[in-house]
Amino acid sequence: MRDPELVSCAQRAAAELERAWGHWRATRGRPADVSIESVASYVAHSIDHPWGRPRVVLGLDAEDARELAALLHKQEAAEAAW
Repeated sequence: MRDPELVSCAQRAAAELERAWGHWRATRGRPADVSIESVASYVAHSIDHPWGRPRVVLGLDAEDARELAALLHKQEAAEAAW
């Protein structure tokens, strides 16, 4: 059975990610909501990961996934330069 606290934590994280991704897209002149569907969802656990850690699953299209990966790499490089 799913732990309601873990589900709630993952739901909040997914909603926060949705808002941040929409804001990031909007500040770059791209539609914040390309489709009606959410890009983030939640699961209470994963077979591949330890119990007790809520998981958020992204459902991005390939172009958005590449942009997100580039953004994360850019952030990592900036942090390494410090």
